[in-house]
Amino acid sequence: MKEQPNRAVIRTVCPLHPGYNCGLSAHVEKGVIKKFVPASFPEPRLEGACAKGLLAHHWIYHPDRLRHPLKRVGERGNGKWERISWGEAIDAIATKLAEVVEKHGPKSIAWSVADIPLLRSAGYSRLVGLTKGTLVHNLGSGDLAGPTADIVTFGRLLGALWALVFEKPELAIVWGSNPADTDHQMMGRILEARKRGCSVVVIDPRRSATAAQADEHIPLRPGTDGALALGMIHVVLEEGLEDVRFIMEKTVGPLLVRTDNGRFLRERDVAGSGGTMVWDENSGQAQPAGIPGLKPALRGRYFLGTECRPAYDLLTDMVKEYSPEKVSCITDVPAEGIRRLASRYATQKPASIYRGWGMQRSFHADLSCRAINTLATVTGNVNLLRPLTYEDIVRPDEGDFEFPTAGAKLNTIPIMNLYDAITKGEPFPVKAFCNAGHNFINQLPNARKIIRELLPSLEFILVCDHFLGRTAKYADYVLPASTGFECLDLTFSFDGKIPYMQLQQKVIEPLYDCKSDFQIAAELARRMGFGSYFNRSEEHYIEEILAEHPAIQGVTLEQLKQGPVRQMPPVGAPLRTATGRIEFYAERLTTKQQELSIYLEPVESTLQEKAKKYPLSLLTPHHKYRVHSTLANVRELLRFDPEPMLDMHPVDAESRGLHDGDVVCVFNDRGKVKVKLKLTTDMKPSVVSLYQGWWPEHYIEGHHNDLTHDLINPVQKAILGPNAALYDVLVEVCRAE
Repeated sequence: MKEQPNRAVIRTVCPLHPGYNCGLSAHVEKGVIKKFVPASFPEPRLEGACAKGLLAHHWIYHPDRLRHPLKRVGERGNGKWERISWGEAIDAIATKLAEVVEKHGPKSIAWSVADIPLLRSAGYSRLVGLTKGTLVHNLGSGDLAGPTADIVTFGRLLGALWALVFEKPELAIVWGSNPADTDHQMMGRILEARKRGCSVVVIDPRRSATAAQADEHIPLRPGTDGALALGMIHVVLEEGLEDVRFIMEKTVGPLLVRTDNGRFLRERDVAGSGGTMVWDENSGQAQPAGIPGLKPALRGRYFLGTECRPAYDLLTDMVKEYSPEKVSCITDVPAEGIRRLASRYATQKPASIYRGWGMQRSFHADLSCRAINTLATVTGNVNLLRPLTYEDIVRPDEGDFEFPTAGAKLNTIPIMNLYDAITKGEPFPVKAFCNAGHNFINQLPNARKIIRELLPSLEFILVCDHFLGRTAKYADYVLPASTGFECLDLTFSFDGKIPYMQLQQKVIEPLYDCKSDFQIAAELARRMGFGSYFNRSEEHYIEEILAEHPAIQGVTLEQLKQGPVRQMPPVGAPLRTATGRIEFYAERLTTKQQELSIYLEPVESTLQEKAKKYPLSLLTPHHKYRVHSTLANVRELLRFDPEPMLDMHPVDAESRGLHDGDVVCVFNDRGKVKVKLKLTTDMKPSVVSLYQGWWPEHYIEGHHNDLTHDLINPVQKAILGPNAALYDVLVEVCRAE
């Protein structure tokens, strides 16, 4: 072990929520972490850390940490293990993987790896590329609907930031998000804005911790966010509050659409070339878009061999169907409240929408997010100057993984496609599953199906983890991974909130017999004949990552050792749509009848016949003291919230004869879970909530993901990949027997 001073304060980055980039200073005595405190930044406003990070040493030194490589003995899931050496483990794993490749081909080995921090990703990505395996695209476990909408509207995965990044908003709408519990950096910005006089409105079925600190809380029926946004657009256009100049210059609003096929009219339709067309009111003719001096029409019908209308005209007609009165019946939000919020959003400029993950976990959430993007667009509340983000660095090409993979092109698969790949061999068979940094079984929907159908179809399962969690318990081999405090890595801000690159410095040497994920990838690569690609130090590979991407060239490892280095300042990131404009009208979705962001009911709706049997909508939000399932076993955090409880409004409990503290059964036709009941008026009637991330052993019986389904929205799947609809779930509740 490398000799360390008796006392040291080491600046690093919290690895618990990669991409959030909270700086931490570790106080170390004789090689043992004694405490964490928030680290300094060049900008003091960025300093701070949550309870999770400040108590992380209790996670690192948890008595249940995996200490040695383990080999399964007997049937999967029976809890019997044999301790083996690293040499034995690496030899056996490499042999098993070679057998799978010989039988099914290299693509049949799928690796599910957390995307960041970068060195862990680069190590596994390089290994996967060299072995021609498959890298699992982890977006899609409830977080892909928003990026799908943003790809359609802006051509960017994180296009929603353009409706968010205003330094001094007059109005802030926190939509489907609870940053008070899950994102203290964002909550700090919201509270700062509120002190300056900004009004804060929270849209959420729950009166969350964020809603409790807002000026107004709007509780809507789950999954109806898109209808609310369309109702607001209706009001904006009805009252003439739209930003005509922005619509004209930056959007597809003036582009002519053929009503016979729903496609943009192009020059080739009238003159043989390919650009889009507008109707010029000055000349009374169709002209190529973008010619200086034109006066494009936003309304009207024009006959150019076929009837054509401006895209804005089509939007205007569509939203006429969504009057506040009709939307009120859909969302349970009073019509007057819809009118008031729409008017404020259009006039209290700049106005910002903090769009969260909550609304993205409904089956048609891509439409909801597109409707919100359209609302921001027609009011001109879009700021095309935005910070450098994750996709600019890691995915400079749309949807592409651009890690240093030694020149090998990566085969990828969305995580929700694994269900069919494993059980049906579609789009190709997956027969071995290797997992690092993701508790697959605990966190993905329809857990009973995973255990009963997916796992038996796999010939080999490898898990690299810190604990013997739910996924690890079903593995054939388990490798003990060191935490982010026991290895070196590189981090940057996922969404620009902390716009600094930082070195995640090693604070202590790896405990027990643990190895970093990068070292695990390197060990396997050497055994599989690719050692020459992993023959340098981790510092060297960080330097390679820094040199790989034009967006961060000039940043050096030596600079990062001295402290955070500011990423590029806000940039005018180009739109990546086919038209080069903001596309609230999506030509490519005409065959799906979703060229405009219409409203569709949730797939499990309280208005359906099914609701007679299962009348309650179940939400499974993120917890204040966990990062997904990580930290769920830390005693010092369990003191604040020792067990899972179902939140329910008293009126729903009364009709079922239930009382606070009762043990209840939450069930549907997929499964059931037994848990204690907590009555609270913070819940909207007909909605219940159970925090996600708890492990099965925390429940009296069952698990919350036994209740969820793996139904896939085909439109989302075709655009960017399938997304889990974890909040689109109906249940019933009764007293447990």
